[in-house]
Amino acid sequence: MIKKLTNLASGWKPGTAADYKKCFDLYGGNFITHPEVLAFLHSRLDCRPHYSIKRNSNGTLLGAFCSWRNSNFACDGKTAKAIKLGHYQFNKDEITLPFHPKLRIALPFKTKILSSLNRSNVLNSSFKLNSHRAVCLAKGCGKDGFSSSTKNSRKRELNKFIKAGGEIFDQSHFPPQELITIYFDLFEKRWGHRPSHFLETVDMFTSLRQFLFGHILFLAGEPCAFQLITKAESPKWINFDYVNGGYDQRHDSFCPGTIVTWLNVKSAYELCEAVGKTMRYSFGKPTAGYKDRWCYQDPLGRVLSL
Repeated sequence: MIKKLTNLASGWKPGTAADYKKCFDLYGGNFITHPEVLAFLHSRLDCRPHYSIKRNSNGTLLGAFCSWRNSNFACDGKTAKAIKLGHYQFNKDEITLPFHPKLRIALPFKTKILSSLNRSNVLNSSFKLNSHRAVCLAKGCGKDGFSSSTKNSRKRELNKFIKAGGEIFDQSHFPPQELITIYFDLFEKRWGHRPSHFLETVDMFTSLRQFLFGHILFLAGEPCAFQLITKAESPKWINFDYVNGGYDQRHDSFCPGTIVTWLNVKSAYELCEAVGKTMRYSFGKPTAGYKDRWCYQDPLGRVLSL
């Protein structure tokens, strides 16, 4: 009841999944707020979703969000943990909500991972009082991105790999089951153990196939590097989330991990340039030093209780 009153007080009204999809199509979001991804989760987990919408006086949709169990934003907080969302290999480090750029409104649920894209939308948010939380976004390949020396180094590594018989394939060339085998095998070769929750990963690779992105490297006729990357398109940007990956350490002299990372970022950048959209290629939270070489940090916001 309290949350219902808060929703009404801040201008939010009950909506539908169709309303939410319209907002996403108009204003965009990211992978974990994509309507097809939410529908996938809602059909498998006990989410108890509720959609809230905001319209202007003419009835035009200005924004929407999905909450779970009337407690948290979808894919966030204690609810996500309670329903075992972690069994699915998603990047859950940032929430981008489908809001009109000029929408100014309060949100009824707390979060610590609000995207900077929603910075001006949310009245009860702070990007200063959030313990310096951030996501690592890949630099671009244009003049304001990676340095010339970095680009030349990556080119030399790639040429060395190709001359040794290395091959590059787009992940879309492989059926889901083969892609899963490649991912699990290379993950184990890199980390010493196989990823957990095999059935959920099979389900994700099969049902959300259209969201996967990236390349697979082969050497001596065998896969040697692959990264699990999801892609979600919006009207003005494309989100890429680097979730995890693996490579065959027997080929360390060829830097397969670096090469596949470079190829994936470069391909994402070129795709965005071709369609006139901004690239948002996330490496997740700043939890490892290597990310500093590839990324800049984009701050996350905290939504405060009403």
